[in-house]
Amino acid sequence: MNISSFTLDRITLVGLAMAGLLPFLALSPTPARAAAVDCAAEATALRSQAHTADPKAAAKALKLVRVAEKICAEGNRFEAGKKFAQARGQIDTGVQLADRR
Repeated sequence: MNISSFTLDRITLVGLAMAGLLPFLALSPTPARAAAVDCAAEATALRSQAHTADPKAAAKALKLVRVAEKICAEGNRFEAGKKFAQARGQIDTGVQLADRR
């Protein structure tokens, strides 16, 4: 069995090209978690937290909540989850507990 150097080079190049493409073929696991977003519950929780927050931050957060509800009504719970997270960040008090020292 005689394998020419041209065939061996072709196999090597195809293997290297496939190895270079593998990182681009990876799938993100985040859409699987996106279905877990309950838009009504998130909106209710954020609205109740906004009542105790700074008025400017609460206004921004409530605007994001309204946008997230519209996005959720269109069926894109993943993007709505992102907007809810942004709203949660707006009304965050900035106090973090130091549990690891």
